[in-house]
Amino acid sequence: MNANPAKTVITGSVAYDYLMFFGGAFTEHLLEEQLQSLSVSFLVDSLRRERGGIAANIAYTRALLGGRPTIMATVSQGFA
Repeated sequence: MNANPAKTVITGSVAYDYLMFFGGAFTEHLLEEQLQSLSVSFLVDSLRRERGGIAANIAYTRALLGGRPTIMATVSQGFA
């Protein structure tokens, strides 16, 4: 086994992830006889904004596994 962790370049998005927390179960609000025409909305208990995106999430997990990832991505001006 190689003593040096593999260097990898991860491409993809870097964005904010919006994590919504819903205290109930979705199945409590779905009626089997109405599933052919489904239109729902849920009131969430809380909303949290975290740094993320596909490239960032993969790179983070790769680092937890001992890798040395580098991210190559573009972001908008508002991402400072």
